[in-house]
Amino acid sequence: MKGLSGKEWVLLSEIIKPEEDVVSELGEVVAQILANRGQDQSILDLRLKRLLPPHRIPNIDLAVERIKKAIDKRERIVLFGDYDVDGITGTALLYRFLKNFPITVVPLLPSRQSGYGLNKRLVDKLSHYADLLITIDNGTTAVEELREFKRDAVVIDHHNVGEELPPAILLNPKLSQDLPKELKELSSVGLVFYLIALLTRELNIDYDPRLDIYLPAIGTLADFMPLNLTNRIIVSYGIKCLEYVQKGQIKAYGIKALMERVGLNGTITSRDITFSIVPRLNAPGRVSRPSVALKLFLTEDPDRARSLANRIEEINQRRRLISERAYELALKQALSQKDRKFLVVVLDSWAGGVAGLVAGRLSAEFQKPTAVFAVGDQAVGSVRSANGIDVYSLLSQFSHLYLKWGGHSYAMGLSMEKEKLGLFMDLVEESLKDVEPSSTILEIDAPLSLERITPELIKKLHSLEPFGEGFPPPTFMCECELIPKNYDENRLELKTPSGFSFISWDKDLNRKLLGLERLKGKVVYQIDLTRPKRLHLLDFAHE
Repeated sequence: MKGLSGKEWVLLSEIIKPEEDVVSELGEVVAQILANRGQDQSILDLRLKRLLPPHRIPNIDLAVERIKKAIDKRERIVLFGDYDVDGITGTALLYRFLKNFPITVVPLLPSRQSGYGLNKRLVDKLSHYADLLITIDNGTTAVEELREFKRDAVVIDHHNVGEELPPAILLNPKLSQDLPKELKELSSVGLVFYLIALLTRELNIDYDPRLDIYLPAIGTLADFMPLNLTNRIIVSYGIKCLEYVQKGQIKAYGIKALMERVGLNGTITSRDITFSIVPRLNAPGRVSRPSVALKLFLTEDPDRARSLANRIEEINQRRRLISERAYELALKQALSQKDRKFLVVVLDSWAGGVAGLVAGRLSAEFQKPTAVFAVGDQAVGSVRSANGIDVYSLLSQFSHLYLKWGGHSYAMGLSMEKEKLGLFMDLVEESLKDVEPSSTILEIDAPLSLERITPELIKKLHSLEPFGEGFPPPTFMCECELIPKNYDENRLELKTPSGFSFISWDKDLNRKLLGLERLKGKVVYQIDLTRPKRLHLLDFAHE
């Protein structure tokens, strides 16, 4: 069956059957959800002691020793992060730890204007100031730049490793082929968390990394890291930490002020972090200065925290306007490329901060890998994958075209001389000529009528938290009649006679829904666990 979205519906409960003992223990719905994700009850045991030990992470012990030496000798340390949430939270976490010592620590973040990672001009300045440079969420590919840096450097990064390694202590799980998959899938801030846990033990100080675990939780969800057991534990404890922050039981004025500004109160879910907190923390790095978000995490003044949270909200509103304008222009180009297997969109330089957002929306909508370039003096692009295509491997074969590049199998960034864009477009399309397009699938966990959404079921579904990459939120199907209630340019709200609200943020789907005379049929939806009467509509098939 296909819905209005054009996606092919796959009802997993008709294909996958859970074990009877799991059904008896956890109930039919929860057992089905776990079976659909290839998991059993063990994935629900999220005690910290189940975290994998860190010593197998390449070079982590060397990093501990070098940072310990810097602390003992009171060296000047510069932390150089990234402008996305993983880099910001990683920088904030390491800074908060190092400020327990009587040493000089300077946190720096690049801007979109200066570009991703180190550059030789910055390295030259740092060479005259820093005794130790620590990069967070960048540095793996900064071979030439770090060669110019005449002091010691520690690189904490999870991006793919190139043929040549930087002259630094490289703490990167991608260095080892034999490393457990869970450690390979750590975010950069997750690596920082492991590092400071070892440093805390090594230096025997009165510091509890668990009180700051909300930082790696936010960074892990922001970077769409797979929610394997290790990342699930980090995120789960991070959510609990945020709830303690809300109650004033843990002091973290910045994130508390942001949660208050957003309207989060009470139970927090992974969805709250992904859709309410992360976009706001990313906004300064996209259309302003990422240091605004970093200052929010570091402030110890409640009034300053509220002021920064208000500033971030203002920046986020501006980010939304710029994103929408860029998306409308990009969509016109994408629609003219329907015969291409790899979409390439070219925008002016003002769209650079939102290129990744636009690429993500287009790749999801067209189910094709997409590159969105913002062109000024150079062409700076963000690439997003679709249908399981490894864009890093695909595009690495054209690295001779790039000035800078790096990323993962599902997302990457690159820059090139703008004159080479035409050649890039031809080469990437040629590389996919033998790849057959696959139909777009919408996986549904099980049928679930609305009357089965009870407080008991909500409690059971909440026990499956956190949800995210590799462990998606449960998706259900029911039959009902919908009545339009509210519609604006961003969302459509529909009601059922039984009092449930269905919310859709998909503009294309909304137009199709409003074009129907009667909205009676099958609905694919997800449940908002904090407001169970509010359901997120994903697709609709009319009778």
